[in-house]
Amino acid sequence: MILTVTMNPSIDTAYQLDHLVIDDVNRVEPKKTAGGKGLNVSRVLVQLGDDVLATGLLGGHMGEFLADRMDDDHIPHSFTAIAGESRICIAVLHEGNQTEFLESGPTVAPEELDAFTAHFAELVERADCVTISGSLPKGVDAGYYAQMVKTAVDAGRPVLLDTSGAALDAALDAPVKPTLIKPNLTEINGLLGTSFTPDDLPELRRALAADTRFAAIPWVVVTMGGAGAVAFHEGRAYRVVMPDIPAVNATGSGDSTIAGFAHAIARGADDDTVLRCGNTCGKLNAMDPQTGHLVMDRWDEVYNAVAISEL
Repeated sequence: MILTVTMNPSIDTAYQLDHLVIDDVNRVEPKKTAGGKGLNVSRVLVQLGDDVLATGLLGGHMGEFLADRMDDDHIPHSFTAIAGESRICIAVLHEGNQTEFLESGPTVAPEELDAFTAHFAELVERADCVTISGSLPKGVDAGYYAQMVKTAVDAGRPVLLDTSGAALDAALDAPVKPTLIKPNLTEINGLLGTSFTPDDLPELRRALAADTRFAAIPWVVVTMGGAGAVAFHEGRAYRVVMPDIPAVNATGSGDSTIAGFAHAIARGADDDTVLRCGNTCGKLNAMDPQTGHLVMDRWDEVYNAVAISEL
């Protein structure tokens, strides 16, 4: 079973408009889904046929609505209830643009976090692999993901961490490291204090090797947008180039990539298969207008077209 964690889920609400009229009425037909990076991961894993369980924090009437939407998507879930209302995030799609309104979400009380911590430790014992995605809610210290990583690693479970900012900094500084992180090139440059481009991969490899924060992380995957990705795994480096297939909606592609990595790592797959699965899922999501959804009938085409070479 793959355990996915979403600490700050949201009701993702999309408004599709031909034209956004400012300072006037815009009538819309909303589309509401169970959102949050970890739930996008869950949705893709369900499509891949994995045994998955989603967990995290849900609050109030909005949390009940989120649970219903997970049921609609056939995502098994076991969340910890909190008093605050889960958040709503709105995306207005207009004239080729996407304008977003993102609520910060509820504040988590210490006793609520303690209850989740105990619940997470129990669920980890049943898991083959753990993914932790997205932001932390208010009231939760930036070091909490590092604590969760330690719980999973101590239980002998691979754990994939997809976050940024202070939470990622704390995880990198902690003595127990995740199995995989997936920063983009801008984020890794920020962490290293560099300005590498996709043409500077040997220099990037040397900089990562010299930085003790990354030394004990088995998989460091750096995504580079249209330039593909570069991955570093236990002393080996790989360049990943994606097939030139037009994207329809890239939102959720990073989450889909994490799902593909978890799908393969949970099975003990080799490096080539891990990279193909992850990057195929990211591409197939970008080819579908739905977020966290793959164009599965083109799996073989994309999977076989992913070009992987060792640096």
